[in-house]
Amino acid sequence: MNLADRHGTHAPDTPLGRIAAAFHGVVVRDGNGPGGGEIRDVVIAEPGETLSDARGALVLAVGARGAGAADVVAAAGAAGAAAVAVKLGGDEDGPSEAIRAAAEEVGIAVCAVPARTRWREVEGAARAVSRHPGAGSDTRGDLFSLAQTVATLTQGVVSIEDSAHRVMAYSDSGDQADELRRRSILGRNCPEAYLALLREGGVYRRVRSGEEIVEVEARPDMGTRRRLVVGINAGTRPLGTIWVQEGERPLAERSGEAMRGAARLAASQLVDHYYQGDSAARLPSRADLAHGLLTGRFNSAAVAVHLGIPSSAGVRVVALDLREPTDGGGDPIGEDARRAEAADIVSVHAAAHCGNALVSQACGQIYVMLPEPHPAPAADGAGDDGPLVRWASELVTALRRHTRTPVQAAVAGTAERLDDIPAVKLRGHHALRLMARTPERTVDTHRRLTASLMVRDLVELLGRHGEIRHPALASLAARDAEQGTELARSLLLYLDAFGDVTQVAKNLNVHPNTLRYRVRRAAALTGLDLEDPEHRLAAMLQLRLSCGTPGADAFPTG
Repeated sequence: MNLADRHGTHAPDTPLGRIAAAFHGVVVRDGNGPGGGEIRDVVIAEPGETLSDARGALVLAVGARGAGAADVVAAAGAAGAAAVAVKLGGDEDGPSEAIRAAAEEVGIAVCAVPARTRWREVEGAARAVSRHPGAGSDTRGDLFSLAQTVATLTQGVVSIEDSAHRVMAYSDSGDQADELRRRSILGRNCPEAYLALLREGGVYRRVRSGEEIVEVEARPDMGTRRRLVVGINAGTRPLGTIWVQEGERPLAERSGEAMRGAARLAASQLVDHYYQGDSAARLPSRADLAHGLLTGRFNSAAVAVHLGIPSSAGVRVVALDLREPTDGGGDPIGEDARRAEAADIVSVHAAAHCGNALVSQACGQIYVMLPEPHPAPAADGAGDDGPLVRWASELVTALRRHTRTPVQAAVAGTAERLDDIPAVKLRGHHALRLMARTPERTVDTHRRLTASLMVRDLVELLGRHGEIRHPALASLAARDAEQGTELARSLLLYLDAFGDVTQVAKNLNVHPNTLRYRVRRAAALTGLDLEDPEHRLAAMLQLRLSCGTPGADAFPTG
């Protein structure tokens, strides 16, 4: 009997070994045993349940402990299963003697699952390996991840079914699942009595005709709570459905929009399922191509064909930053995980807004690309950012609620050609850098920030050329640092406020006469003529370099 340790350092390179490695499981009788073979399906079994034909399947012994787990192992072996997964107790390092004896007797491999691992993770890893036997078990981006994202956005309990009403994926439900949900998950499909009720009510006819969100009322007599359902369709071909069951609290107000976006994202995966394709390979490819389009690594025309974007399309770009804490003690892996979760939420919102939206990460930020077949600029050539700003504001509100960080978004602008996307992406990056000064600002546009960005670039350029200086202004800043005065800062704020003494004095918490004295004194020490616009401009630029950029309190952004 070959026992892998809990951390998988001896997990064999077999399908069951790769599944176990995904959650640090313990493998028994793998290698030359039955578990060394291919795993073609996943079956859920409860204690006492009869398994008729489980050939090639990994049987999940859900809810089975002790002798009950040993009975499931025996039943799985008798049904021809490839392997069985059992949950360990909190203080167990491996399967019990009863489980091992049962496995030996029927000649079946056993994967012992750590107590804190969720069955959803086990099933997701198993289905990833069964789809692509030679690959690893990274299931991020698959239907299970999508179901969990929809559950987060809707506050409901989610399941995704194919066109034959088989449950393909589901979210964690805790103790909020109703009886129908439990029976659907355990049986892998919807009970026939409920299906008949749905057909009679025309539910499936409605969801197959478009993107309508259909409400199904609660039926206490059948053990069901209120539900929403949306169809997953490819043109006129129905591929499946997404169901959201109401739990202990009402569904979120914008649940329908989240479901519609998720249905669009799920369509490509269910197309692969319908044709027995490899969505696990295709999805990372699409994400990689989207990143290549964003960064300019790939030929844009070829990428556009692969992604289904018209070559003449313009693309509007929105940049987002989660604004994770940067106190030096962060957890890079945790930050990556949170950013990936946020990207999933962004993908659902983006798909609801634009059917062929693309989402990618770069430079620690998240970028949304929204293709427009024939972008129509406004009469002044500037375009209208209003609708996109409103959409971005709703997205930031959702992200702030779920990430609990001061997320910000910048509408970077429109790339008239696909080749222009990297340049527009850079605008969004620079806009977010500037917005970091004012965390209370949730959304802004590159167009509105252009003047501030121009001044910032000029100040940075000035900083790189020490030979370009006004000596008297440099001496003024040095004098302030030595004597603890604020002549330079007071002069800068006075100039930026167009000489509004009352407002600047209030911001500095000094008497207006004190401010007037400081301005006169600064002018006398530097020889500046404040009536001369070039003198004022030189002072405003160099003092920004010496004193730093004024804060949001001195310069309202309204």
